[in-house]
Amino acid sequence: MTYFPPKQPTFNYLHHLVLMYGDAQHPWTVDDLSFYVAHQSLPGTWQDWLFDSFLFLNIASKNKRDYRADINLGTTMSGEGDFFAACSPQPAGVAEWEELLDFYSDAVQTLNQTIKQLIPHINTPLTHQRNAVLMIPYPHITQVNFGRSGWNFSTQGQNLDQATRSRLSACQWFIEELQKRLPPCEYVHILGVYWMFETVFRSWEVDDHWLLKELRPFIHKMGYKFLWIPFYSTYNIHLLDDYQNYYFDLAFLQPNYMFYQRGVNLAQAAQAAQKRQAGLEIEYYLELDEPIAVQGERHQRFREYLDGGVTYGYMRESACAYFLGQKSLERMVSHPDPQEREFYQDIYHFIRGTYTPKSLR
Repeated sequence: MTYFPPKQPTFNYLHHLVLMYGDAQHPWTVDDLSFYVAHQSLPGTWQDWLFDSFLFLNIASKNKRDYRADINLGTTMSGEGDFFAACSPQPAGVAEWEELLDFYSDAVQTLNQTIKQLIPHINTPLTHQRNAVLMIPYPHITQVNFGRSGWNFSTQGQNLDQATRSRLSACQWFIEELQKRLPPCEYVHILGVYWMFETVFRSWEVDDHWLLKELRPFIHKMGYKFLWIPFYSTYNIHLLDDYQNYYFDLAFLQPNYMFYQRGVNLAQAAQAAQKRQAGLEIEYYLELDEPIAVQGERHQRFREYLDGGVTYGYMRESACAYFLGQKSLERMVSHPDPQEREFYQDIYHFIRGTYTPKSLR
């Protein structure tokens, strides 16, 4: 097997997908998105195109109801220390899902406007539309009254089959509404939707497996692809063994090499993705609001991610996803730390396929 091949026409030439974590209180602006759509050779000078695909996702609504599946009840991150994940006790309902639909509509139109405004400044022709991928909110099993059609996602007062069918109906409704509300754009192609939960659960109270199996044909009927980014674990790697015949059209394995202190190996993660025709996620951040044991190794580990793209082949041979924290690139381009400015240029060369390994300064 190989990595998931980049630049496939059926995926509108997707190669480099950046995760765009939104803030429900502050819609994306042209100034925000410009730093991800295009690259600056010098601060203020747009030189070339950058990411070709954009995954828009919010973790919570304006009133702090969760779109993400789980929350951490502990004080450490990434499955270490007293990390403890639980299904959100504050699940989003129909009003919050409607809010997210409006947020996406605005984001896609702003992305289109950003590309349009940058075209006169960049000599390289735009050979194809840029891709937008939009996260489906997680249908929480703690949601007993979604607020539409009597949908109850929990097993309170009903069996698991009934709960799961309500969850499926809500996801289908969301995708239908998404298609209705997104206007045609000259420079943006809606490639598909994204399952935010980074694993797949099945228990007495939840059946994500059946939900995903039934949801995927509906997504295809709507003309979209289904994408996923699972975290590195034995169970998730097993799920990737034949994922394209069950749940998803494209999955990127998330190595967690930027976050875990022990138990992760970038070479093994790359090999696991390569064997299963998956893409690979590259991780970096300027800061996070959760304590991470390996924070002092941030620069070294990102350098290893970049070098690994050459060593293990995923820079050119694989579709890649990028977790870069929130609004990092616009600060990296003129950062007071020369290492951050160098990384900004390295990301551009990695995307162009011209990056060469180097030692950390």
